[in-house]
Amino acid sequence: MALDLFVIFNNYFHDMATGVLVGSTALMYALAKQARQDPDRLAALVSLYPVVTKVAKIALAWIIIGGIPRVIFFTRYEWDPATVKGIVPALGIKHVLLFSAVGAGLVLWRRAKSALGLAGKSQKIA
Repeated sequence: MALDLFVIFNNYFHDMATGVLVGSTALMYALAKQARQDPDRLAALVSLYPVVTKVAKIALAWIIIGGIPRVIFFTRYEWDPATVKGIVPALGIKHVLLFSAVGAGLVLWRRAKSALGLAGKSQKIA
């Protein structure tokens, strides 16, 4: 019972961390793209960049760390129920979308950093 709860909560927070990463990267990219037109906006966004980066890094760390038990218990908690319910294709699509979302998020983050003129600069995060 305790293991069941752990795995269910882990999987939920793992998916949520993916959403946080993708949402924060999409927002940062969109704001960075607009901020290039206005020096005041750009300065404000550059000052927020380390904080939002920290949130994104925590989400990415949870995706990696939370992915370990997810992989270990994948058959029991995701594959078998999907097989019984006949939704294996949906499970496959979900995982392709989540992997793609994380990859797109990382690409957008690099583009946002470049748009802010921070590419190649090390950002210390408190």
